[in-house]
Amino acid sequence: MRTVIIGNSGSGKTWLSQKLATPNAQIIHLDALFWMPGGFDNKRDREEVNQLIFQSKEHLNWVAEGVFGELAEHYFDVAQTLIWLDMSWDLCCSRLEQRGSESKKHLGREQTEEGLRKLLDWASHYYDRTDTRSRKGHQSLYNLFQEEKILLKSELEVDEYLKSSQTRRCTRTGEL
Repeated sequence: MRTVIIGNSGSGKTWLSQKLATPNAQIIHLDALFWMPGGFDNKRDREEVNQLIFQSKEHLNWVAEGVFGELAEHYFDVAQTLIWLDMSWDLCCSRLEQRGSESKKHLGREQTEEGLRKLLDWASHYYDRTDTRSRKGHQSLYNLFQEEKILLKSELEVDEYLKSSQTRRCTRTGEL
């Protein structure tokens, strides 16, 4: 398994990566590559990010997930599947607000009230920005990817995909 998951903040990338990852698959959080440990306000040096990407690609099985299209694209040369979670802003916003009210941590990092407010503002512009971290940027990556690609636009589609992927896995291993 070598899967890349892209989508807006709050679209369910981390949750889906945890559902898809097999016991021997590493989950690669692009946030953890982009940001220094401890918070979401200190970017890593570009060379360090490149080294972390190179090292993580050495694993045979992985799921890489994140909004950072420019980082996700570095996995395309060895990825087997690309999943784009193209969820509505209402759903993403609700999930981000719920995440903020449940815990001050996300991916083991502190999420301050001000940080959550900034994230909500930034994520709300996913649909009108044009960079590699936007809907338009993710559409370009989806079009570029040459292997299996899956577009999921609702929670129901995600659930159906998970059921079908579990069935495929069980059939391959004879567990059905």
